[in-house]
Amino acid sequence: MMNIRLLQAQDVGIWTTLRLEALQDSPESFGSSYEEEIIRSEGDWKTGMENSDIFGAFLDNELVACAGFFSLSFLKTKHRGVLWGMYTKPVSRGKGIASSLIETVIAHAKSRVIQLHLTCVTSNLGAMKLYEKQGFKIYGTEPRALKIGNNFFDEHLMMLDLTQPTHKASAGFAR
Repeated sequence: MMNIRLLQAQDVGIWTTLRLEALQDSPESFGSSYEEEIIRSEGDWKTGMENSDIFGAFLDNELVACAGFFSLSFLKTKHRGVLWGMYTKPVSRGKGIASSLIETVIAHAKSRVIQLHLTCVTSNLGAMKLYEKQGFKIYGTEPRALKIGNNFFDEHLMMLDLTQPTHKASAGFAR
């Protein structure tokens, strides 16, 4: 049985483990690196959880997916939110977990902002399809956004207008 909820301070250990797995499994999909994050203290991880809303998807009580959300804070940008750190364990993919998780983040974001932004590496066609299915639109591409070793990766800039009824968001989440 799947359950999606906002992670709490006591979940820092399981979120840290999943986040580090994500950085190793799909390094081109994240702006941060495993080498940078493995040296963070537990306090740093907790601060990260305080600065963002981190949602977790649990399958049979195991954390199998996560996604973060934060709102921009400056007066001129506080209408915008960011979906970040989306990851689903490979063994849990193809089961609708990522779609449900994104729908939960969208529902959460709707009560806080009017548009939701994300970046997606252009080579991750599965993620692109997933985001587009949820109503995200590409509004630009940043060339050479990431560099891993000698390889560069472009990222699509994507946005979802939360004032439009073109997306399907779940009714809410368990807190």
